[in-house]
Amino acid sequence: MAGKKKSGQSRKDEPKFEEALADLEEVVRQLEEGDVPLEESLTAFERGVALVRLLHLRLDAVQTRVEELTRSERGDLTTREIDDE
Repeated sequence: MAGKKKSGQSRKDEPKFEEALADLEEVVRQLEEGDVPLEESLTAFERGVALVRLLHLRLDAVQTRVEELTRSERGDLTTREIDDE
């Protein structure tokens, strides 16, 4: 199931967001070059999918944290669109 960690795996073992993004960019580069054997391409693709899931989870967590930090003095949540850049 997406979002569940393998037993014994802690968040400390997971790469930081920037590291995971760099890893994903490297996977994409390898796949775009097209000179990787089929089995290695499949393994790289699976790694890329796992990295995308991890990055989405991290972004969702950050968005939730930002929303929590933008509560008004009365405790009302004031949400603002996060600019996509």
